[in-house]
Parts: sequence; structure tokens; C-alpha cells
Amino acid sequence: MKAQVLELLRRSHVAVAGDTLPSRIAVYFHTLEKADRPAFSAAMKTFATLGYRFVDGRTYAFSATDEKLLFVSFDDNYRSWYESLDALAACGVTATFYVNSGVLRDACPPADMDGYFDRIHHSGERVTLSGPELYELAERGHTIGSHTHSHPVLSALPPERWPDEILRSKQTLEELTGRAVQDFSFPFGMRRHFSSALRTYCASIGFRTIATGLPAQHRAGFIDPLALHRTEWKFDLSLADNLTNLRIDGRLYGWLFGRSVIG
Repeated sequence: MKAQVLELLRRSHVAVAGDTLPSRIAVYFHTLEKADRPAFSAAMKTFATLGYRFVDGRTYAFSATDEKLLFVSFDDNYRSWYESLDALAACGVTATFYVNSGVLRDACPPADMDGYFDRIHHSGERVTLSGPELYELAERGHTIGSHTHSHPVLSALPPERWPDEILRSKQTLEELTGRAVQDFSFPFGMRRHFSSALRTYCASIGFRTIATGLPAQHRAGFIDPLALHRTEWKFDLSLADNLTNLRIDGRLYGWLFGRSVIG
């Protein structure tokens, strides 16, 4: 019943969406396993054919341009990202990887890694990046952002716990990559998982962009760099259905109910 109601809501949003894709698109993934790479490549080639340029979150948020821009990002921590580096290069994609810093496999006990994958409800390959693999992602031109240290619900934590999850992650990733980490994505991505106080804290420690998991259109006007709306790409949907989801503006629904209208 819940799925049927959500699909009805999605269809109502599709009905009022424009017929064309917005000029700026922010799309996010989680893992990128071998079986998903052909679909990923097909999607990226479609965007390239449509004239989109792949950019990082800060370019996406701050550039004053009429160009078609595509911001591609990944959340959590998966070795499959490293294994997909050549596939990303073949598509001409430079992506942003929002990394949970506390589960790098060369510094994390196996039991903790299993607990992590249970917490994020991941059922695929349960192996995270190593420190050298993370460094290689950055060396290959991709942006490394923070997704906290252990992937908690931040809105459920008292303020005294924020540095241990957010600042610690930022500093750990900077030490491992030798680069400033200025981009943040908060776990679970919905309005109820974050707060204005957390937003202020993240900005105060040097984050220039904060990404959400709420879908929205960015056809014109101001893009808030501290609330970058992204649409999740779902590999169990067709290319056409995913492109339709990118036309949906779910900001009002997300503001009212704290959830994504596309599920």
C-alpha cells in the first residue's frame, strides 16, 4: 500500500513537470558494482550526447553559466568505486565521492565493517575502500567529500558529538588524500536527518557545499550550495524512468514530509 501511494505521488509530480530535462542536474549513486556498470555507462553517454558537462559540486553550485551541467556523486564507502575507475574514465566522468571515513578496510575490524553494511542496508559486495585506494580516487581527478565518520543519523546526536563524526571525518580524509575536503553529504539525506544548526556547524568548519538526497529541478535561479538537491539514480529502473525522475521537483514534498517523492 505504501509503495502504491508513493507511486501515485510520483506520477502527480511527473504530470506537472516540464517535458525537458533541466539544464543543471545533480544525480547520486551508492555502490557501482560490475553488473551495474553497463547501465551506468549508458546513462553517462546519454547525458554527454545531450550536451551535459560533468562537474564537481562547487562548480555546479557557484558557476554562472548557461551550460548544461551534470553533478555526479556517490555516497558511503565501497571498493567498487575504485574498481570502476576505468569505467568512469571511459565515460569522461569526474565524480564526487562522499566517504564514510571510519570504515576504511585497512583500519577497520571486519566485525565493524559488517555492522556498517547492516546499518546502511547494503546487500551487495561488502568490502570498503582502503586508504591507498581512496588516495587513487583523488589522484585520478575525482573529488573526495565527507559523509561523516560512521554514518549516523546526525539529527539524533547531541551537538557535542558532531565534531567526532563530522570534523573527524573531514580531517581524516584530508590526511589520507593530501587535499582539502570542502564538500559534505549528510547520511540518509532527508530533511529530518539534518538541521539548521548542523548546517551552520558544517559551514563553520570549512565545508562549502552540503548535499541532500531530495530530488529537485534546477532550471533557473539560485542554487543553495549548503542544500544541494540530488536525485538518486536507481539501477532497478529503466533509463527512461530515471530520466523522468530527474524532471521531478520534490522540494515542497520534502519540506512538508521530510522524504523523497521518488522513494
